[in-house]
Amino acid sequence: MSHNFITMEDNARALLQAFQAGEDAAVQRAHAQLPQVKYGSLEAARDFPLSLGAAQTIIAREHGVKSWGELRLLFKLQMADYGEALGQFKALVTAGDADGVAALLVEEPRLRETLDDPHFDFGSTAIIIAKHNLALVDTLLKHGADINARSQWWAGDFSVLEGASANAASQLIERGAIITAHAAAEQGWLDWLDAAYQSDRSVIHARGGDGKTPLHYAAEPAVMDWLLERGADREARDIDHASTPLQWQLAAGNRSAAQALAERGAQVDLFAAIMLGELDMAQRALALHPQAIRARINQAGYELVPQSDGSHQYVYAFEAAGMSPFQAALACEQDAIFDWLLERAPLETRLLAHCARGDVEAARRIAQANPGLVGSLPESDQRQLIHAAWTDNAKVVAFMAELGFDLHIRDDDKMTPLDSAAFHGFSDVIAVLLAADAAPPLDWQNGYGATPLDTALYGRQHSWSKGDDYPAAIKLLVDAGSEVRAQWLPTGDDEIDALLRPAL
Repeated sequence: MSHNFITMEDNARALLQAFQAGEDAAVQRAHAQLPQVKYGSLEAARDFPLSLGAAQTIIAREHGVKSWGELRLLFKLQMADYGEALGQFKALVTAGDADGVAALLVEEPRLRETLDDPHFDFGSTAIIIAKHNLALVDTLLKHGADINARSQWWAGDFSVLEGASANAASQLIERGAIITAHAAAEQGWLDWLDAAYQSDRSVIHARGGDGKTPLHYAAEPAVMDWLLERGADREARDIDHASTPLQWQLAAGNRSAAQALAERGAQVDLFAAIMLGELDMAQRALALHPQAIRARINQAGYELVPQSDGSHQYVYAFEAAGMSPFQAALACEQDAIFDWLLERAPLETRLLAHCARGDVEAARRIAQANPGLVGSLPESDQRQLIHAAWTDNAKVVAFMAELGFDLHIRDDDKMTPLDSAAFHGFSDVIAVLLAADAAPPLDWQNGYGATPLDTALYGRQHSWSKGDDYPAAIKLLVDAGSEVRAQWLPTGDDEIDALLRPAL
């Protein structure tokens, strides 16, 4: 281990001691970096039970990485230069190429010493990435990988069995994988859970990947009952996404499991009620938390759906952050819930709901009767224009622009409506935004250091949208005056290259 990394370990211990002594500088560092406290007040951060692991997370984030494992790997790679071989290894593992990995490990045997390092997303090891590809698993094991090497993720480490199919789990166990409480809950292995509980009752509350408890993994009612009878917390939130077991099941599309948790007393928030399609649950949720009618997913203001470092699980359910209950109801085709909420919404919320639904006349009546209303809307409400652009709703974007919504509003990632449309290649939305804006933010950089045109080029490779038209989107942005950079060429697409080259 390098001397510099030993210094990092010493720094983490010193930070922990300073925090426990109540030193202001240490508390401020925790509040700035630690996901569990950064969304609350500075004073509330003082009461956080900081551990050495949490102090290490703070140090890691001050050095530009998410987790301590990633920081350790950075120092390791400074000492051991694997050259291009490491990049080749990662690409082959990601592609699932067992033969390619085998050949590379024979050609580059020094790579064997880094097989268990967190080279992949969320601090995952190669064996975790390969879990459903047994040929690749066997190749990695043959060359010295540890099947029980866990990921190194700040919020909680994953084992190879978490998220494995029943068949893969069985095969992995045959190869030496150790069963965990989380895998047992996920697979419904009650006999194993019984035995584990007899020797260690804290297994009920054990934190696994992302900081989830066994109840987060339980999809079968029998497993839920077993856990709840022994004291499992229905409202436990994972550490990365601040989401409950019920919210995780909904985000995974497992409506029956979420319904089963609700029947067993789990709290149902307003968004959950909408996703379950239960008007009576929505009524109870709003009665308990009237402010929920103005809630936004992964934004402050609704304690049952809080902000989190890894984004609340509902962001993944809807593939969008910042959604309102009205937008969720539209996405879930819950018209009855939408209408019931609309009857109870304050004026500005009704305006936004009508915009979301595309009810132009109703929205226009409110705006005309209340001059200045749109301009007075807070940032969280202005951001609804970003959502309309992100979801390819050109009609709504055009109308919101006409009403005077801020065309340059930015989200937490500094993405404007133009960035959002560009990422997905929504040429119709881009055309509307450019036509409505005398000075479009073509040269603005978002939180990823990209302009709208750069974002479109990136989105062409990474967007999941099926309604894109990147050539038309890119042409619009280039014709509007976006800067084209020589290093972008060639893109691998002759049509795109032909659009970009004339603007160099």
